[in-house]
Amino acid sequence: MLIDRETIDIYIEETNQTLAEIEENLLDLENMGKNIDMSLARRVYHAIYVIRNGASLLSLSKTKELSQKIENVMGLICTARLTPNPEVINILLQGIDCLHQLIELIHSNEDMDIDEQSVLLTGLTSAVLPDNIKQSVTEVREIPLPDAKHVFQIPEFNIIQELEQGKNIYILRYDLIKDVQEKNNTPFDFVRFIQQHGEMIDSVFDIKSIGTLEEQELGQEMPYFVLLASTLSYEQLTKSLGIQSHQIKQVKSEIADLVHSSAEPHQQKLASTISVHDRKTGHKRRMELLNALSCELKFAMDCFAHTQDGKLSLGKARIQSVLDGLEKIMHQNNNVLASKVLWKIGRNIRDHAYQSNIQVKFDLQCGMIKIDRRICNQLIDPVTQIIVKMIRLVQNNTSVQICLNITKSEDRIILTLSFSNPQILTQEIYLEFENEEKIIHALCADITQSFALSTGLLIKIRVPQNLFFVPGYRAVIDNQNYIIPKFNVKNCLTNLSESMWHEKDSCIVFDFKEQSIPVAKLSNTDFSYYKNKKALIVCEVGKKRFGLPADSIEMLEWDAVCQNLSKQEDSNSSIAASCFLDDGHIAFIPDMGFLARELPMKW
Repeated sequence: MLIDRETIDIYIEETNQTLAEIEENLLDLENMGKNIDMSLARRVYHAIYVIRNGASLLSLSKTKELSQKIENVMGLICTARLTPNPEVINILLQGIDCLHQLIELIHSNEDMDIDEQSVLLTGLTSAVLPDNIKQSVTEVREIPLPDAKHVFQIPEFNIIQELEQGKNIYILRYDLIKDVQEKNNTPFDFVRFIQQHGEMIDSVFDIKSIGTLEEQELGQEMPYFVLLASTLSYEQLTKSLGIQSHQIKQVKSEIADLVHSSAEPHQQKLASTISVHDRKTGHKRRMELLNALSCELKFAMDCFAHTQDGKLSLGKARIQSVLDGLEKIMHQNNNVLASKVLWKIGRNIRDHAYQSNIQVKFDLQCGMIKIDRRICNQLIDPVTQIIVKMIRLVQNNTSVQICLNITKSEDRIILTLSFSNPQILTQEIYLEFENEEKIIHALCADITQSFALSTGLLIKIRVPQNLFFVPGYRAVIDNQNYIIPKFNVKNCLTNLSESMWHEKDSCIVFDFKEQSIPVAKLSNTDFSYYKNKKALIVCEVGKKRFGLPADSIEMLEWDAVCQNLSKQEDSNSSIAASCFLDDGHIAFIPDMGFLARELPMKW
């Protein structure tokens, strides 16, 4: 198995994490002005470089094109040709935001428009170049491959950058079956090995025409070509990579004119060695499984909560012991430095201030305090909106100082927002934040505000340190919101055909993937009711698979915070918990075990 779902998932996960780090680093570079930390700039350059090569391996043309343009700008910053002022950083951040969207839409991003970001980034690159190489940014050089079927199409500027550093240009030819699959290697580890020997300018691998190694009818080989810039000689590179002479060709005549047209050499050499990142997908999936088990045990314990039978006491104690251990593991895994997540608020405020032409000094003070990352993520939006409302109070002024201080009490996380501006502290002010309050209340948190002439406006948000999260998908059934636990959802169908519904053994069933998925007992419901539903969620509990008809479903994952777990009424036997949504509505979390139990045993 080569370019499979796991490989794509690895790329998505690592790229999202890398983009977040790049975003934070760009803000740091902006604050440094002309006195930038070149090692930090090079780290950003290398991170974009890795994203670009991964996109090339997966044939993600727009992701590859945009990351290449960002890489070009970062290369100019690394060589002190371009200063990362607010205008430059703003364009780079827009490019990073666009990359985020491309990764989120990885299976359909070829329809996404990246022209605006591409033009802005290209303009940044060409603006600081000497006149004799400005045109090289948009001029494309074609370098034919040995197989005569493909050509590398590379902006001349990218080739010139490598030649300026005295590098040689090579074409490497690999067989992904022989050189990756049969050696039990992964595609990304293979690419990283090549990156240790030079700069991968481009690579060619047509996934759509070749298919995957899961398909049974494949050719004898899967050729993969790499355009590599390296300081190593032909002999040195052949030996270091462990390849045969027919697998390597030095490019000379195709770029001979560019060798003499390169501009002044770079002031800084861009190191090409890329550190190998540990793959985290396996760990993530294990943690998701542990979280699923933890949720199921939590619901099971709630079922026993009001049972007084002494015979069950030992079993309840054992379940609670396992649950406590699982919750401890989940707590340790999800706890992160608050600064590693909440810096995003500073990015949001920076963008608002830049667009509003207001000088905002935002200070995040949280030291080494650790908070559950899911709590942090849900706080970013409401806190940002509250700060924006603070800034609007002084929109006619030019300077605002805002501090977000985070402390911890025995059982609470306390966020204190202080807002001060000498020109408006002569009168008492308060903010209205009804929408933000709904989101905060959904976290079982409370929010208060106070005002004093000596301190200005203070807003405090108090959040419980430990919350019970259930990851799931939002569905609407009969005008009621539900969160369907992620670990029970196996498929979601939206294009339903009446021919797929039928009656079988006193049940309504739905045919899916040559299986009959039970939906309900005929004795309990009307057949037409289900045929009118627009979605079917295929769920699984243990060995039982069943369908849950819905009017609509959002496949965007929610981290629902359970508000209550107590089944005090028999009528609530189908509900495991409830939660508040960001819009203030209540959503129920179905007891999937109860629903599965109600189905005929043979399913």
